[in-house]
Amino acid sequence: MTATIQRFPPDEAKCAAQAVVEDGCVILEGAIPVAPLAALRRRMDRDTVDLLRFCATIGGNPRERGHLQQGPPPFADYVFGDVAMNRYVNALAQALFGGRPQLTFYNGNTNCPGSVRQRLHMDGRHSTAPGEPAAPTSAVVVNIPPGGMDGGNGAIELWPGSHRVTVHGEQQGVPPDMEAQRRGTRAPENPRAVPGDVLIRDVRLWHRGVPNNATRPRHMIALILSAPRDDERSGRTLRFGRGCEGALEGRGVDTNAAYVDEPVDYLFGPTKRIYRHRLNAKGRAA
Repeated sequence: MTATIQRFPPDEAKCAAQAVVEDGCVILEGAIPVAPLAALRRRMDRDTVDLLRFCATIGGNPRERGHLQQGPPPFADYVFGDVAMNRYVNALAQALFGGRPQLTFYNGNTNCPGSVRQRLHMDGRHSTAPGEPAAPTSAVVVNIPPGGMDGGNGAIELWPGSHRVTVHGEQQGVPPDMEAQRRGTRAPENPRAVPGDVLIRDVRLWHRGVPNNATRPRHMIALILSAPRDDERSGRTLRFGRGCEGALEGRGVDTNAAYVDEPVDYLFGPTKRIYRHRLNAKGRAA
């Protein structure tokens, strides 16, 4: 079976939501103005240099070589409503979930030159038991490449339709035998995106980072919008600098946010947590 990841004008929210249901991913073309993306790219370029220096002090990047956990600054000068609370993205999520989505993640990753090919994995787990059909989409990852992505700078590898293939286990990796079987059903794709395009994917969609053969980092801002919950909000409140309220609030999404005056360790904090987790895992295995 051969198919291509569907692409839609940004105002086709219902059609794009249906593509997420069917294929697990969709691209909204030109949904974001390029000016704020250019500002974010410049700042993230500078932050990458600092993050690589920090990684050198702890013995190297704790993730796969070349793949940094790096998001945009959560401060007023770099939190733009057109990016973080994009009306077209929010309309798609509302059409998909039938209610007010909740922002449950705001970070990202950077694919550096000389990076390796990641293991195939998912960002979320299946909720149904083995042998049962996959549940409806309950969360989507919103990927925004501020500088675009293509085959040269490490465009993400996506496996359309794989969100319906239930994978179970403590880890979120895809077993090699399942990967081989799925490849015979529908091959993966590496979609091209220009600045302003937005990739939206089911949190369970199989994907991986691939080598960046360009000479500069390829950044990817990542948000997760989750289905509304009747019982309580997400257990993890997202922290933004005070002054971001105008860009985030009143846009049809539960921002799940706390606005703080104190510094937010957005750049080194995620890598520190990954590093500590790996150390603890090694300690348990010893």
